[in-house]
Parts: sequence; structure tokens; C-alpha cells
Amino acid sequence: MVFTPLRPLTRIRVLGFWGTPGDMKAFLRVANAAGAIVLSGLLTGAQAAGPDLPAVEQGYETVKVAEGIYAFIFPESNGAIVSGNSIAIVGDDGVLVVDSGHFPSLTARMIDQVRHWTDQPVRFLVNTHWHPDHNSGNGLYRHTFPGLQIISTPTTREEMETVLPKKEVNEAKIAQIEDIVRKGVFSDGTPLGPADRKYFEKVAAELEAFRPELKNADHALPSLTFKDELDVYLGKREVQVMFLGRGNTGGDAIIYVPDSKVLIPGDLLVYPVPYPFGSYIGEWIGVLKQLEAMQATVIVPGHGPVMHDQKYLDLTVRLLEATKNQVDAAVKQGLSLEEAKKKVNLSELREAFVGDDKDRGYVFDGGYVPVAVTRAYREAKEGPLHDEN
Repeated sequence: MVFTPLRPLTRIRVLGFWGTPGDMKAFLRVANAAGAIVLSGLLTGAQAAGPDLPAVEQGYETVKVAEGIYAFIFPESNGAIVSGNSIAIVGDDGVLVVDSGHFPSLTARMIDQVRHWTDQPVRFLVNTHWHPDHNSGNGLYRHTFPGLQIISTPTTREEMETVLPKKEVNEAKIAQIEDIVRKGVFSDGTPLGPADRKYFEKVAAELEAFRPELKNADHALPSLTFKDELDVYLGKREVQVMFLGRGNTGGDAIIYVPDSKVLIPGDLLVYPVPYPFGSYIGEWIGVLKQLEAMQATVIVPGHGPVMHDQKYLDLTVRLLEATKNQVDAAVKQGLSLEEAKKKVNLSELREAFVGDDKDRGYVFDGGYVPVAVTRAYREAKEGPLHDEN
């Protein structure tokens, strides 16, 4: 793959909206079978909050994307806690922010930086989708900038009310992890292996560090929704907010800044491996092809570094298409889901996504393939899906 990230990073995402400790059991077994070992995370940026915190909770990298457009790029996480990127678009008479992050303490720092760049207020905050690592700082933005409008699709607003509370990390889930570590067994009584125990001990420590952030999180709901397109004007600067169809979630919003050809697609695009949990594989492909047609100069993904070409976008389309086509063929052959999982072969594309990086292989094999195949299989059997489980 020609695309080169800002620096090598790793990710394994297991809690929050990705899954429960029970879900993680199968994921860990896949990883253990592959011999993958979770490495320690990287600290990106200079704003460290303390040596005992996970890297993703310590800071972010600030990147000037274009004139008046700044991205807060969070490091990839190899543990339980992640945070989506956040972007500030500065205009003549106000600022539009895309997504507010997962850690209120870091959201406060981002707000301070925006105030350093401009004396214009943040007038708009767009939530690209319902995942909690993109909107935990909503309330802080609203408190800091009275009159702020929080924008999303109607589906995202509804899912923030109904789905997010069930999926976000909470005290009950933290207690589950602590119980697993204390007893040394999964919730079904299966003993933890050595690698399992090491991993869950690490997760428990990360969640303990996350507790103060969890208490301060405020997923303030959007106050303004749109169905297809909303044009926002920051003085002379136009910002287009669009819904092009379901993909990573049921309500993905994308943001495009015409004067600089900057595209912000949320978790429709995630580096280095897509997040297929709760996604709509067939529809996702169509949305990404619409993004390809926009010919953006710069892309700021939901997770991962700023991109200056479409190579990774094109690669993601190829992966989703290969997944769907092979699953469709398996269903036509009358194969069961488990048989389809064994038959689907994405090894060539796997190489393009992970190379020889064992940790990215861990994510691809355990976090992408079985989940994406399951969603695609259900679509082939049931038609359009109506849940994000």
C-alpha cells in the first residue's frame, strides 16, 4: 500500500460500542490462535496527562489540514478505550467543529486551542454518528459556547438516545471486567488463559483510568437535524453537511469544505482496519463510492492520520466489495454462516491492510472478518438490516 501514515500505530477496540466481555471471548481466541500479542500503545502529541494513563487518554496530534481547518488526531488504541478524531473549521464569523471526542479533559484542551486560533465562537458542532467516542464532549462545547447548535442526522440523534446508553462504557461494564479478572474466568465460567488474563488486567487498568472521564461525559443531544444536506455558512466559508446513505451506522453524516476540498467522513473511513460492527456492508460500499466521486484533496478519517490521496478510501471499497461478493456467493451455494466464515478468503487484501504487523493482523482477523462476514451474510439472507447488533 502506497499510503504512509504519520507514524506506525496499532488498534484493538473491544468495549464501548464494539462489544461486551462475552463478545470478546471469541475475539481473544482468534488472536491467541494467531499468536498475536497486544503491544503497548503509542503516545501521540505533547499534551501528556500522566504516565499511567493509556496513550489515547494522554493527548492528540494537532494537524493544520488547510487554511483555517485543524484536525485533532488521536492515537490508535490497543486497549478498551478509543477516541475519534475531531476537526475545527474556522470561518469569518464562527467555527464549526466535527465531533467532540471521548475524553472531556481533552475536549477542554481542544476548546482552548480553538480559542487560541480565533476569537470567533464555535457556532456549530456536527456529530458524524452516534458512537460515544465522537460525542462525549458535546455538553462541554454547549456550556462553553451558549447558543451552539449541535447537528446530526435524525437517525444519529435517535441512536444517541436509545443505542448509545446501552453500548457506552459504564460502571456495570467496568465491574464485569473487574469480576473477570478477580475470578479468573469468563462470564460463562471458562477459565482465562495466560494471554487472556494479561489482556483483561490491562483493560481493567485502562477502565479505572477512564472513570473520571466517564463521570464528566455529557452526550448532549443534537438540537438540529437534517435529512439529506445542510449548507452551513461561516461568513464567506461554506461547509456542506450531507447524508449519503447508511454505512458504518444508520445515520452517518459527512462534511465537505468546498473551498479547500477537505472531506470529513467520520467512521465511514477508519485506518488501518474498518470498523464493521453494526454496519450495513452493501450500502456502505455505495456511500464510499460517492465519496470517491467527490475527488477530495484531503481526507480526515474518523480514526487515523490525515490522508492526502484516495488510496486508502479505494482500498476500503475493495475490501467491502470482496467481503460482500464472497458472502453472496456462499449464500447462493446454501452455506451456513459458519461455513461462509471459513470459505471467505481475504488474504490478498489482508496483506494490503496489515502487512506483517501482527497487531493489525489481530484486528483484521478477529475484529473485521468474522463481524463483516456476519453482517454481509445477514444482508444476503434477510435483505436490508434494521439493527446495529
